[in-house]
Amino acid sequence: MAETPDLQVYDLGLVAGILDRIGLVSLVDRRVGPRPGEKVSTGVALKAAVLNALGFLSSPLYLFGHFWEGKPTEWLLGEGITPDLLNDDRMGRMLDSLYAVGVTELFLEVAKEAHRAFAFPVRALHVDTTSFHVHGRYEGTGEEEAIHLVRGYSRDHRPDLRQWVMGLVCRDTGGIPLLFAPEDGNAADRKTLVDLVSRYREALDLGEVVVLDGAGYTRENLKALGSFPWILRVPATLREAKALLGEEFPEGAWVFLAPGYRGLEVERTYGGVRQRWVLVESAARGEEERGRLEERIGRAQREAEGVLRRLLARRFACERDARRALEEASRGLAYHRLVYLGVREERRRGKVGRPRKGESPLGVGYRLLARVERDEGKVAKAKRGLGRFLLATNVLERERLSLGEVLERYKGQTRTVERGFRFLKDPMFFTGSTFLKRPERVMALGMVMALALLVYALGEWELRRRLEEEGEGVPDQKGKSTARPTLRWVFQLFCKIRAMPVTWLRLVVLEGRVAVLNLKPHHERVVRLLGVERYYLLE
Repeated sequence: MAETPDLQVYDLGLVAGILDRIGLVSLVDRRVGPRPGEKVSTGVALKAAVLNALGFLSSPLYLFGHFWEGKPTEWLLGEGITPDLLNDDRMGRMLDSLYAVGVTELFLEVAKEAHRAFAFPVRALHVDTTSFHVHGRYEGTGEEEAIHLVRGYSRDHRPDLRQWVMGLVCRDTGGIPLLFAPEDGNAADRKTLVDLVSRYREALDLGEVVVLDGAGYTRENLKALGSFPWILRVPATLREAKALLGEEFPEGAWVFLAPGYRGLEVERTYGGVRQRWVLVESAARGEEERGRLEERIGRAQREAEGVLRRLLARRFACERDARRALEEASRGLAYHRLVYLGVREERRRGKVGRPRKGESPLGVGYRLLARVERDEGKVAKAKRGLGRFLLATNVLERERLSLGEVLERYKGQTRTVERGFRFLKDPMFFTGSTFLKRPERVMALGMVMALALLVYALGEWELRRRLEEEGEGVPDQKGKSTARPTLRWVFQLFCKIRAMPVTWLRLVVLEGRVAVLNLKPHHERVVRLLGVERYYLLE
């Protein structure tokens, strides 16, 4: 190999090795087919794009070639691949090729190959969406399958920009994405999520249950899901759910679910589907909500006092009217009541001064006497619902899915798909917005982003699994051994090598052979456990 440069970011060898284990380049090139005269195949270009995405630099499309300057492209991508070949034009053609074969279908094939290569277990699938905004006008291209980049509810707080929605289906542990689907910028979660599962239910039949956000809990969606096992959060706005959340139950009805959680189960039918509702009560969440409740009660006290002042300023025709007005106002208070103390009679005369003997008043009115009082009954009812939420599942067999497992699978949402979205929105990996001129390229870039997440989550899961199996670890930020490092920290461990002049990591030629020098034991351990020895010459 002709070039022997300093390995400025040799953590890229970890990413390249994982992509090789999946067989990304050959899979993509088989689907796309050979292109005459092309020096860089679509598969190699896609591999380069993922390496770029995970290279701790947020390089826009037009700077793609600059990312590769000074890096060992032949070593990472293949003989004859030089930085000048990895330019924005090649990147654009690669995106067009990905769109042409179908980005969702292609990603699904890659995810299946990843599952075959790493054999990660799947007990539950987590489904969610997020939005990414774009710059530019993005006029329609006439492509029927292309998404519409339009304004919609912006999770990024940029309602002035057009956006597109990314849907992901991730496995329950590790957050490894199994399905990516781009959607219109104004796509509604309640329809998008279930459509995503329904369209690819056969291909996704890897786990026991699918976990969806509460927005998907509608009669139409439950019908569309059919027999596919699911766990959904029941919206608290449903009348029956609201009653259950505020109901008082005997202590013996509750069962232990997990540390800090207890629950109970009732059977319900909604949308024509029999299901188990699991009422969950979280101690930590209850404590947090109790503090917020006291704040609301304090604000409500001030509002109730304002209501009372306005009532005391009114003049009523009779005592009955005054009491009726007080009762109506009291019913409208959330946590307080207005206590009736009586009325004060007021006589109105036509003239000022001392009334003459036998002079009759022009009118008689009544002023309320009352006070604000905290309604402990209302407060107690509000406290009964603190820390509670409702989960539903159509898996009726308790031995197949216990109450504790229902909670565990649902809580996995924050550790999987939501964690993946935070990763994709991190400016260390991707820019917050894109400008690619055409919706088709935006869809393809979305696949590159999802593929980078796949590689990152897969590498982290595999490394942690192997470290725990072999009872080994790598240094954490404090220099202590850990068996559960983030892959981001592992990247930092490899990047730190170049910051220490004595142990710079280099490719050098020794007696006609290329060698990697100054790898430390923990570097070699990571390389060996991830199975990427080829890039570090440890074979």
